[in-house]
Amino acid sequence: MAADRIMVVDDDLNIRLVLKYRLEREGYDVLLAGDGADALEKVKAENPDLIILDLTMPRMDGFGFLEEMRNNGSGTSTVPVIVLTAYGYETNRARSLDLGAVEFMAKPFSPRQLVSEIWKILDAKKKRVLVIDDEAPVRDLLAGLLEAEGCVVDTAEDGPGGVEKALAGDYDLIFMDSRIPGCGADEATERIIAEKLKQRIVITTASPDDESVDRALESGALAWVSKPFGIEDVRRIKREWLEQEEGR
Repeated sequence: MAADRIMVVDDDLNIRLVLKYRLEREGYDVLLAGDGADALEKVKAENPDLIILDLTMPRMDGFGFLEEMRNNGSGTSTVPVIVLTAYGYETNRARSLDLGAVEFMAKPFSPRQLVSEIWKILDAKKKRVLVIDDEAPVRDLLAGLLEAEGCVVDTAEDGPGGVEKALAGDYDLIFMDSRIPGCGADEATERIIAEKLKQRIVITTASPDDESVDRALESGALAWVSKPFGIEDVRRIKREWLEQEEGR
């Protein structure tokens, strides 16, 4: 799985280098910018997963950066920003959060606390997927492909267990085998959709002509994918049924 990419925006070279060293030790890919104007150009080209932002910088300060990023219409408005500043006044905190920052931390800061906040923010962004299939090799393959795409994956090996997890959890997408034991995919889909009307379900099948696939679609499943499947099938479904919601 590709490492999450973090951009550090600070005019203090020492702060940039310290954060780069610590974050790379944690497994992140780190980008650096010395002021808001430099960061704006890089954020458009590099598409970071999270930004750590100082407030007081030359050319363009942190407030100006937040305003430009949120209003430029380039798709960067959803990138989470942690403000990290020596000027930890309540007015600065309120303004930062009002402009879209998700966290505000004062310098001097605890690197451990910062890393903990980064982990929580990035983990919350990950798509959560449930895989329901009675064949362990298929479950493991699909889970591995999804995890390689940055998803958090849970699994279930039969219909009743899958329905229980689906109703108890909060999943962005469910992959369900058309012939799961315990109850058919159509019954499982119907039970899930009855309580979670907008739940996205994709049926996996080795037999596209199987009537259970049609019944599951009639019960509310969005689509089906034929076994065997590979990374391109997973990426296509991810684009169609997970990423499309982000663009709305």
